[in-house]
Amino acid sequence: MSVVRRDTIEKLINKTDDINVTLFLPTHKKGEEGKQDSIRLKNLIQKTKNELLEKGWKEQRVEDLFKDLIEKSEENQFWLHQDKGLAIYLNENHFDYFKIPVSPEEDYYIAENFLVTPLLELQNHHGTYHVLLLSQSETKMFKIAPDETSLVEFESVPTSMEEHLKYHVHEKSMQQHSAGGGSNATFHGQGGDEDDKELELFLKHIENKVTKYLKKENGPLVLAGPDKMVAYYRKANKYFNVLDEAIKGNSDNKSPKELAEEAWTIAADYFQEDIESDIERFNNLQGSELISTEVEEIVKSAYFGKVDTLFVPMGTRQFGVFHPDENRVDMSESLNGEAVDLINYAAISAIRTGSTLYGLPQSQVPKNSGLAAIYRYKS
Repeated sequence: MSVVRRDTIEKLINKTDDINVTLFLPTHKKGEEGKQDSIRLKNLIQKTKNELLEKGWKEQRVEDLFKDLIEKSEENQFWLHQDKGLAIYLNENHFDYFKIPVSPEEDYYIAENFLVTPLLELQNHHGTYHVLLLSQSETKMFKIAPDETSLVEFESVPTSMEEHLKYHVHEKSMQQHSAGGGSNATFHGQGGDEDDKELELFLKHIENKVTKYLKKENGPLVLAGPDKMVAYYRKANKYFNVLDEAIKGNSDNKSPKELAEEAWTIAADYFQEDIESDIERFNNLQGSELISTEVEEIVKSAYFGKVDTLFVPMGTRQFGVFHPDENRVDMSESLNGEAVDLINYAAISAIRTGSTLYGLPQSQVPKNSGLAAIYRYKS
């Protein structure tokens, strides 16, 4: 899995136990550094084991905790098709891992919750969108979801010009027979204007099926294909969310993965709009009680369901202990005793109470703060 959806994170935080271990490791797709990734993971596991032993865990309990991970890491298949990083989550009742498209700092985290904040940027913009490959040979559409790319099947519509012409010639022939005419109609290769008319008609039929399907989906559509076909499709289009930019030129030989990657460079701006809109909303609320950049206040507000939108800086950590019964936060300089990562704690609380979350570079967080929130209501 190369991206992580919101519902995946929700399931993960519901799998927590008394003690939870999170490991992050930068990985490499190939080369000598890639061969060293398994060694780095072994070293990281050993560091984590040592800390658990220092916390008073029995050696057998520690070994049992890491058994599934170690067995998985010894499989050759595990190290194939790596991305830029690994995020690993385990406790005594759960083990999961994600191959992620960002390179995290090598680190481990032992606490009452899993460390999920590094995953937040992976679910910012990765909504579902579609790519329509326009081709006279075979027009097809792909649904690009965060965890898979799938072909959308269309029934009862020609997907190539050859099929279209056969169908259309037959249809015309039947009409002429009904009207008492001959059956010598042909439309292929008659010259520019006639060919263009057939191409337009072919794309109108495609457009009808695509729009009918997409009205149930509502996500953006990226077009791919020669300029003429894209122009004719836009002329026929009735769907509200076809993006202005297209993948230009013949894309017949591109794989679904290549199409998805090219389409993402176009669709990314669409998904970025929600973030920019919420940042603007934060800025427009300056001076009101509906926003905050105070970590202690946000931790308390997130726990009690007050946070509407949370802006989480990637790579920033602040430690402390939250006492819900007293509604008090004690800050700490390090992760010791009962202290946890308070930014992660606030993020988990916000997820559990249905808030919108964005994982952003520090420079993009409103007021360049350690954490920022828009509240649902005033205190």
